[in-house]
Amino acid sequence: MNIAITSINFNYKNGYDGGYTSLNLYFNSTGATFNLNGFVEVSKDEYLAAAGDMNKLADLIKQKVSANLTTDTTEQTAS
Repeated sequence: MNIAITSINFNYKNGYDGGYTSLNLYFNSTGATFNLNGFVEVSKDEYLAAAGDMNKLADLIKQKVSANLTTDTTEQTAS
């Protein structure tokens, strides 16, 4: 599955003078039998560790999506 990052939005939870606290990575997916699109929120530290490398950012998105899918499935099974 290929991930195309379509936008990066910086979140300023302490106002613009305090610097950004997290980011939303907006994406679309291609190359699979299903389509995913939307955004994942990542911390400033997660972004800085991957910034400048599109492959690392795509991997970060995949990790976040996978974690969300696993969490949602686990919560539904427990109910």
